[in-house]
Amino acid sequence: MNSPIIIFSYNRPKHLNNLIDSLIKNKIAKSSKIFFFCDGPKNEKDKKKINEIKNLFKIKKIKIYRKIFRKKNIGLANNVIDGVSLVLKKYQNCIVLEDDLIINQNCIEYMDCMLKQFKNNKKIGSISAYSYIDELNYKKNFDFYISKRHSSWCWGTWSRVWNKINWNEQNIIKHFNNESSIKKFSEGGKDLNLLLWGNYKNLINSWAIRFNFYCFKNSLRSIQPRYSMIKNDGRDFSGTHEKFNFKFKKEYNFNPKLGSSKNISRRMLKNKKINFYIRNSHRRSIKLSIKFFCKYFKLI
Repeated sequence: MNSPIIIFSYNRPKHLNNLIDSLIKNKIAKSSKIFFFCDGPKNEKDKKKINEIKNLFKIKKIKIYRKIFRKKNIGLANNVIDGVSLVLKKYQNCIVLEDDLIINQNCIEYMDCMLKQFKNNKKIGSISAYSYIDELNYKKNFDFYISKRHSSWCWGTWSRVWNKINWNEQNIIKHFNNESSIKKFSEGGKDLNLLLWGNYKNLINSWAIRFNFYCFKNSLRSIQPRYSMIKNDGRDFSGTHEKFNFKFKKEYNFNPKLGSSKNISRRMLKNKKINFYIRNSHRRSIKLSIKFFCKYFKLI
């Protein structure tokens, strides 16, 4: 059985159309169960956009197993947490897409294969089709690497991980009182502690930083491809959340060699240089720091 695919959307029918067009090119997607979750409207303009999305499904040649249109706006974090939880109550794993992504024609096969190969590996918490090291020059040839940082762009996980997360209680105060814990968490990116603090203080509402923190506490890593198999189509300020520090190669047609877990392991790089690169390429954003400061002291 193929891994179920979850699509999260809101008020961007054009972006969703591009995603669906790229998804259709993945042969394995045609025989996969696809779940669709659309957040509710905030205003009349959103209602019109969501109606466009409903009409989009009438003309697109894609079969959606279940569609859920929220009556009220619950925000991206709550939409993702609720949607993934609903699917993983019944299925062992899932592949998650947001409407601003475009994936290559090998992406879903890669995600499905890796989720199956590592389903019982308790050291791995997620799979992603996005690579943090596209721009890294490295002489050694490899198809995959292990990252301490988990991506929220075309990712997948298992019920054994997701269903254990307590989204409201994660001992964050204890973490920030422990210098060693702060230092170790920042190995996944210098911005992680800032994002975690911002989420704790309700300056942002991010499921991704909470997922990263849970995986950090439980020593769970992420498997990612050498080069990205996706690109983000939403860097036009049309999205709800502004994104920082991400770069994409113009080409995203990377097709890693799949197969048995032994063959995959042979082409898997475990190297401190990679995690050092990821850590330093995700620095604390001055813009984000100022935004948090102003929000915290109610200056904006």
